[in-house]
Amino acid sequence: MVAHVQPVYQYSVDEADIIIRVNDWWIAFAKENNAAVLDEPSVVGHAVWDFIADEPTRMLYKEIHEQVRKSGIPITVPFRCDSPTLKRFMQLTIGKNPRGQLLYESSLIRAVPQARCAVLDSQQKRSNAFLTMCSFCKRSLVEPSGWLEMENISLKLRQYERQTVPELRYTVCPVCVNQLRVSKQ
Repeated sequence: MVAHVQPVYQYSVDEADIIIRVNDWWIAFAKENNAAVLDEPSVVGHAVWDFIADEPTRMLYKEIHEQVRKSGIPITVPFRCDSPTLKRFMQLTIGKNPRGQLLYESSLIRAVPQARCAVLDSQQKRSNAFLTMCSFCKRSLVEPSGWLEMENISLKLRQYERQTVPELRYTVCPVCVNQLRVSKQ
């Protein structure tokens, strides 16, 4: 019987939140997802905040950092890291080592195939329009309906398959804010 190795994507930040290490799984995941520019030399030595696109997500992670550093107790955060053809349900644990550094460890819980979603393709040409998406659950804000799953807005998104797709603007939806704040307590 052959053992199946479950990859764990890791990186560490120092006390000033500067990335000091990424593991090989993390680098491989970046390459597989058209982010080959996120190699070790371009990431290590930079603040983790440089790689988080929006202020609400940065603020939430800063709160998590503060809590983990104060308590020494790791915090686990569920999140989605979807590709154009996969829904990826993942889990991130942020813990503290004795030197005060924080270790981020992400692992894949499950992956579910989905119909190709061009809006999630980083190589896709973008329009001036934008779609607001939650950094954690990948729901999108569609007014006046509110926060919807991708499949519930797929008809609207299919219109973009034949033209340029909207820019993605990330934030944290109210459900995830509440869920993450509760899990930290």
